[in-house]
Amino acid sequence: MERTVERTVEDAFERALELEARAHASGREEGARAGRALGTEEGRELGFAKGFEVAEEVGFYAGCAAVWERCAREGGEAYGERVERMIGSFRRACETSALSNPLDEGILERVERLRGRFKTLVALLGVRAEYATRGGAASGGLSF
Repeated sequence: MERTVERTVEDAFERALELEARAHASGREEGARAGRALGTEEGRELGFAKGFEVAEEVGFYAGCAAVWERCAREGGEAYGERVERMIGSFRRACETSALSNPLDEGILERVERLRGRFKTLVALLGVRAEYATRGGAASGGLSF
């Protein structure tokens, strides 16, 4: 009889441990599903925000190029032929930067090249122009 009582107690402990293990596994799986869903949503929001920042910066550059081109057209030979060609090339690069494909991994590289060309043109033209983020600080590069 004593052996039966011990066996019953052991069985009860085993069932309790099994119940705990099942609850732990179920909770872990539920947490993993919730984490994946939350991560996907946060990633989508971050991607949207970063995409908007990139498009805004390229739009700023395209606007500057349009103004510089118009000034060059109306100002005669004020800039010189070389600078006018560089402005036209920069404007075309802004227009063809292909921001429409969010899965294109080359977007950041193209924006970096645009940023460099913009700085070169600003120096050649002798103007003060700097792209500033919403916080007011100059753009220090794109990072994720």
